Amino acid sequence: MIGIRSVLAVAALIGAIDAAPAAEQTITLVSTTSLAATGLLANILPQFTAKTGITVNVVAQGTGKALDTARRGDADVVLVHDPAAEREFIDEGYGTTRRQIAWNDFIIVGPSSDPARIVGGHDVVAALKAIALARSPFVSRGDKSGTNVAELRLWRDAGRTLEALNPEKWYRDIGGGMGQALNAASAMNAYTLADRGT
Repeated sequence: MIGIRSVLAVAALIGAIDAAPAAEQTITLVSTTSLAATGLLANILPQFTAKTGITVNVVAQGTGKALDTARRGDADVVLVHDPAAEREFIDEGYGTTRRQIAWNDFIIVGPSSDPARIVGGHDVVAALKAIALARSPFVSRGDKSGTNVAELRLWRDAGRTLEALNPEKWYRDIGGGMGQALNAASAMNAYTLADRGT
């Protein structure tokens, strides 16, 4: 495993919550698929509702889609992990506050046979170069999530753009969440970039 750190942050959106009594209030939280998959929200939100009377409707999406949902005004709170996109979101005037509340690591996972010979390394860019050189299968989420954005940034650092990767048969863009990417990588004996939480 080779890891890098990502930040999980929360951006509170502009817009007042309805002035009705707390027992009748509902807010929409757009969260990453990875966070929703952990079960954390399902565990803590009932306690929050019991204490505040505010019902929280969760929409799980990749970071890019989550921020787009919020830009349309369809969310009250966003819980995502792409610091650069979060700052841009705030700078554009869509959010009022950004807070780091936790962090997550990204790691490259892959087949036990390790055809690119990256196990034990500590340089993610070197690992991606080795995967490309070996033409080892690699699964990309391809869903504009924080994980996908980080992956593409790392590929650029390794000298590969998305345009250069897409025609490659060994590079598979699945357009799905982290669980789907891990399942696809397992089925294909492929590498993928995963967040350690998932």
